[in-house]
Amino acid sequence: MKNIKNRMLLKLCFLVSISILLFTSCSNDSENSSGKLEVTGISKSVVDDPLVDGDREVDVPTEIINAGNYYIIRGSGFATLKSISFNGLESYFNPTMVTDNTIVVLVDQKTPYYNEMDEMKIVTSKGTLNYTVAVRPPNPNIKGFPINPNPGDIITITGEYFLRPVVNFGTTTVEPIESSLTEIKVKVPEDIKYKYLSITNVSGTTVANQAFGSAIYDDAPTNIWGWEEKWDATNTFDLAYTKDFSQGSKCIEWKSGEWDAYIIALAFWNFTDTDKFKAVRFSVKGLKAGKAKLFINGEPNNNFKVVEFKSDSWTYIEVPFSDLGNPNVLSKIGWQEFGGFGGNTILLDDIGLVLK
Repeated sequence: MKNIKNRMLLKLCFLVSISILLFTSCSNDSENSSGKLEVTGISKSVVDDPLVDGDREVDVPTEIINAGNYYIIRGSGFATLKSISFNGLESYFNPTMVTDNTIVVLVDQKTPYYNEMDEMKIVTSKGTLNYTVAVRPPNPNIKGFPINPNPGDIITITGEYFLRPVVNFGTTTVEPIESSLTEIKVKVPEDIKYKYLSITNVSGTTVANQAFGSAIYDDAPTNIWGWEEKWDATNTFDLAYTKDFSQGSKCIEWKSGEWDAYIIALAFWNFTDTDKFKAVRFSVKGLKAGKAKLFINGEPNNNFKVVEFKSDSWTYIEVPFSDLGNPNVLSKIGWQEFGGFGGNTILLDDIGLVLK
């Protein structure tokens, strides 16, 4: 399970390469429609269960459309494609991925699927085709859950598309106590430390980014958090800011002066497993788009990396230990305001470590 992130990245790269291959193989097709408008088959670009190694398949014929995925539509009469929609909602297509016989399309994640007409509509300059195909929800979207729970805790997992969910803590399946399309309540089983949460619905499986027990801040300081240090005591902090967040329901709001810093020291009496991790992770957002210097062990001029963030959306960042001097001991994590324009209000969330 520790290689989930790498495999998901490889999957994305693989999908891009498949799209390029499709474009290359079809580039000699006529640009003008040479046949009637019809669909002869639909394939899913990539089928890959993130919990199973070596099961990836490419260009797999299907009779079901799962929103949020790439599909290859085959037939004829597509050369002058104007739009393609599923259950009434248009989906994005790249014109360079369309020939007279092939459409590569990313089905919009917001495509309606409940009590709908199960219809794909293809509109070209020469006509319109309504084609019946089952449309189902995307894979689950996990938005938040307690990352450092204790066995026996009743926790709530929030997200989307929890349709008939199967919940796993590592390889342990847990029956939901309650569930809706956006929330699942479960009892935490034994032996979950450094394992991953995964949820499977009728369309597929999603694995959470964070391993259990890896959070330093998760709506509040965790058992890994020891104490905090501030370069300027006039900076103000809200450790339970609820107006915005990237994971869970709260984040840290830091009103920083120019070049000021905020440091979290790790609690060594509770946390001695630094060697099991390979990177620092956090999400960041600013009142103004800016920069911050991440540094470790109280050494802002030696073990650091400058990162950029936005003001209109959260930026998820992982900084490998290899970028921070490969420390033998990790005792402190700090951020220095680095925008160069007089200070900023910075939001920090989902602070933790990434498993090897």
